[in-house]
Amino acid sequence: MNLVKYIQDIQSFPGDGLRAWRAGGWVALKQEIRRRTLGRLGGYFRRFLIETDLHRLVSTELPPEVDIRPFTGPDWTLLGNMGRSRRPQQFAEASEAGRICLIAWKRRQAVGYVWFSPAIESRHESYDLTLPADTVYVWQIEVARSERSQDVGAALLSRGLELCRERGFHRSWMIVHPDNLASIQTIASVAPSRVLGTVGRLKVFSWMRSWYRSLTAPVPIEIRLAR
Repeated sequence: MNLVKYIQDIQSFPGDGLRAWRAGGWVALKQEIRRRTLGRLGGYFRRFLIETDLHRLVSTELPPEVDIRPFTGPDWTLLGNMGRSRRPQQFAEASEAGRICLIAWKRRQAVGYVWFSPAIESRHESYDLTLPADTVYVWQIEVARSERSQDVGAALLSRGLELCRERGFHRSWMIVHPDNLASIQTIASVAPSRVLGTVGRLKVFSWMRSWYRSLTAPVPIEIRLAR
């Protein structure tokens, strides 16, 4: 076990716990606690792999007073409660490595962000999955608690995927928890999307293994959500 990580967890928890509470209430706080306790020990995770067709993007109107622009830093603390204490350094490194970030601003305050990457890397995703050359990976998307259900997430995805399409990408991949219906519905609202398969990950302390299992036939998201 890496004792340094536990020491860092103890030192950073007060600030990150407060940010989690402000960003998502009790649910987000419990996730933050679990990440620093049981998450350190390990566990089994299963996620959907969702593919989206960038040739059929739906144009999404910006919510009132919201402006979306690419952002490369350097001050990542502008994300406020949406970013944990370790995020500024992680995001700075990701931007320098070529990952694309778009931020939604409302009255000069960051109210959402989305990241896109041309590759899936174990240091960021903890998954061993090869990304096709014509595919962009939706790394992270977050919307401030006060702006949820205001179509900020859909607008971020729509603008970001349009930019990726202009750069030559034909589709996107996104790894999502099966219970995260909000994210699944959001990605489906901007373009036809389907579940290609599941990504599994087993972690025991510092040892980790991941694998991908494709479905015999991809499942369109709108059909799955209707069940």
